[in-house]
Formats: sequence, structure tokens, C-alpha cells
Amino acid sequence: MNINYRILNLSAWLATLAVVLIPGTAYTEDTPRTEYGFPIRFYTEYHHASPHDTIWFLSGVNIQVLSYLFNVLLIYAAIHVFLSIKKRITRSKE
Repeated sequence: MNINYRILNLSAWLATLAVVLIPGTAYTEDTPRTEYGFPIRFYTEYHHASPHDTIWFLSGVNIQVLSYLFNVLLIYAAIHVFLSIKKRITRSKE
């Protein structure tokens, strides 16, 4: 099986941009947090009572790398299937 690195690059960018472009899900029970990512949530931002408790920029953030890689894999598979179906349809029209 050959890996198409252009599709892999595109799927990695789409998974990353999903954090910014797709609204997150907010939870208010136990620990207030917002989860981002599509189709699987991999980026969690925790909301603390006072945001100036620390000087670190990413102190209230949890990034699950395995879930991110699974998102990239799912997006890669979806793009690959879409392009192969498109190729079959254009071939059958000729």
C-alpha cells in the first residue's frame, strides 16, 4: 500500500484547522472545559476560576496526540475514498 503524502499533508492540516474552524463542545459539570476537534475531540481547554494563576500559555490545555493521529487517519481515508470514487466516475464517462 502506497501512502499519498499530499493527501496525508492535507488531512493533517484539516485536522489541525478543525480546532479553529469548528465550534467546540462546552461541558460545565465537574471541571468546566471546552473540547475541540473533528470527528474525534483531541484538544481540551480547561477554564479555571482565575486565569492568571500561571505564566504558561498552554497550562489549561490537554492535547491527546493519539486521538489527533486517528483524526488524521480518518480524514485521510475519507479523502482517499472520495478521490478513488471520483476517478472511477470520470473513467466510466469516457
